[in-house]
Amino acid sequence: MATDIQTAAAAHMDTTSGRRNFLRLAGAGLLTWTPVHRVLAGDPAAPCSPPPGFPGSIPVFLQVFKNWSGEIVLDAVWTAVPKTPQEVVLIVNWAAAAGYRIRARGSGHSWVPILVDPGTTCDTKVILLDTRAYLTAMSIDTTVSPPTVTAQCGILMETLLEGLENAGLGMTATPAPGALTLGGVLAIAGHGTAVPAVGKQVLPGHTFGSLANLMVPMTVVAWNPATSRYELRRIGRSDPEASSLCPHLGRSFVVEATLRVGANVRLRCQSLADIPNSELFAPAFSSGRTFASFLDASGRTEAIVFPFTDESWLKVWTVSAEKPRESKEVGDPYNYPFSDNIDPAIASILGTVISGSGFLTPALGQAQFAVIKAGLFLGNSWDLWGWSRDLMLYIQPTTLRVTSSGFVVHVVGLMSNGWSASTTPSW
Repeated sequence: MATDIQTAAAAHMDTTSGRRNFLRLAGAGLLTWTPVHRVLAGDPAAPCSPPPGFPGSIPVFLQVFKNWSGEIVLDAVWTAVPKTPQEVVLIVNWAAAAGYRIRARGSGHSWVPILVDPGTTCDTKVILLDTRAYLTAMSIDTTVSPPTVTAQCGILMETLLEGLENAGLGMTATPAPGALTLGGVLAIAGHGTAVPAVGKQVLPGHTFGSLANLMVPMTVVAWNPATSRYELRRIGRSDPEASSLCPHLGRSFVVEATLRVGANVRLRCQSLADIPNSELFAPAFSSGRTFASFLDASGRTEAIVFPFTDESWLKVWTVSAEKPRESKEVGDPYNYPFSDNIDPAIASILGTVISGSGFLTPALGQAQFAVIKAGLFLGNSWDLWGWSRDLMLYIQPTTLRVTSSGFVVHVVGLMSNGWSASTTPSW
């Protein structure tokens, strides 16, 4: 199979159209993220010369890269899969000497060019290090108070949360997609939906805000001026440079992190889809079923607004040790399958809108909301109860991929200890 693919690729590669055909083969399903379909350095199918002097003990290959929203698609980018943190350091020191940049690749769940620029080609001096295959170890320490979990950056959040749940532990909030890597979540200060409710106290080992608030120490690849080399360095929460690493927006390489965790809790998630937007989003201090009132009561709310509709899909999570009589108990995450797959009717309208029929946009929003209401009813998903992981994770890779926007001010100060874990000229 590999020989057939390499032969097919080689037959379509030439100096003028090699990269174009590489992308065409990938689009046809011949080149994927599966190891057997990689185009290794030195292969006749490779449209570019391999990175000179790359560590021979670690295979480097070309693969297609596509981010979550599909706005960044690279036909061929050099990629390697380090098996250990030491191999990461080996590659980074080679890159520093060879003038290459290294980027830690997780799930690529982004809308912006944090990982790579849209114009990146196989001639660009950048190499992605895919962390998901091997850098996935985790261990839980219950001998300390509060307990901690130590995990490598490539572990998926759904795997991490499952391991915690099996140990009776959990987190207050996490991002809704479970296929994110821990390293990716820490890189962008990923968070869930939780603020302190009125009169509620945070539980031991838990926190509000981003997952980075749980970080105790982390292991990063950092430049050591004493040895003039990159090395693994353990950075504690009180270290002056810790604040520049959470978030670091993809410009540092966090290999491993230790996070505080607390006792797992049962959550109840209620969906409401009958509150007029005029009431839900009423001005501050208004009475009624306002978003602010739900937030004050539970601290965990989310509203999805569908254009050209008068109501929204509101989710409200509350801690509930006992199962409410009217709730449906669940034992796994992703309990809204109707939102994880595009309904054929929605797909038809969406395709027509994208093709230029913008006048159908109101119908699209209304149809989407109708599918949500029908799905909640048919799946009896209005009122769910279960462990925190099962209610916090509800977005799968098949969910409709959209473009979002957010804003952050990232302030980096100069440190006096000589170390540098943030961006450097060779990083």
